[in-house]
Amino acid sequence: MIGITPEAPCDHRRRFEGSITRIPIADTGVMQLRMTISQLRTERTTKDIRDAPGDGIFLFRPVDSPANFLFPERDGFVARPGTTAIGGLDVERFSVADEPMVYRVEVLRLPASAFRGVLDNPERLDPRPVAGATGADALLHAFFQSFMRELPRLDAQDRGSALATLTNLAISALRPDRRGEEPQRAAIRAARLRSAQDYIARHAADPALSPETVAAALGMSTRQLHSLFETSAKSFSRHLAAERVDRAVRALTFDPSRSITDIAFACGFESLPTFYRAFRTIVGMTPTELRISATIAD
Repeated sequence: MIGITPEAPCDHRRRFEGSITRIPIADTGVMQLRMTISQLRTERTTKDIRDAPGDGIFLFRPVDSPANFLFPERDGFVARPGTTAIGGLDVERFSVADEPMVYRVEVLRLPASAFRGVLDNPERLDPRPVAGATGADALLHAFFQSFMRELPRLDAQDRGSALATLTNLAISALRPDRRGEEPQRAAIRAARLRSAQDYIARHAADPALSPETVAAALGMSTRQLHSLFETSAKSFSRHLAAERVDRAVRALTFDPSRSITDIAFACGFESLPTFYRAFRTIVGMTPTELRISATIAD
């Protein structure tokens, strides 16, 4: 997945620090690259491609600093933190950094074999930003960003499942005519469900959060939202309750001086009876019992 040629002035090389970590996922993986640089040019040359073919499509995520994608014969673009880029791993390109920065990026390789018969020469796909506030691009971007955040906590099976979803989302973004096929439709449903779950995670502390507000924020009907949760292990209401209870568990465990009432309302519950009922159903004990057991364990 590397296969690049780095160049730096001699007086800058001693200031270079970097590390590369690879996280395996099925027959591919994620590369996490971290560098402290003052001046550096990296290039994926024709020789690099010949010596170390990437044989796939990349999804690229800058973490701290912008990364520029420059090309010998066409205009380039800048990928900024919080954005996603997609492209073939075997396209000649280069990037230039001319000021001190901490440079962290994460790159997921999608094997070319998954795109055979769908794209001609996927490894030569022109890199581009994954743009658009709606549609397949938006779903691909949101699911990839969520996947990278959750990656350290996922087991091998979940990583493999997410990889398949990302592959089919990429096909949906690159080949709109294939979106009606079942693998792509299933990936779109999974991405929409993940978007709803991420939205709930960000807004669970709001007691006014409801299916209507989540559906409106995500540009779908309330019926469509409930249909998404029907394909998962929990309904919308159960998922929201579990998210709020999980926050309460953390607060009870790590902030023993805080009152249970304050925690309940801060986590989005509108009444103490509702909080106690949901807590006991999900955790299997009362908040007081959990706090006592945590104290004993310490």
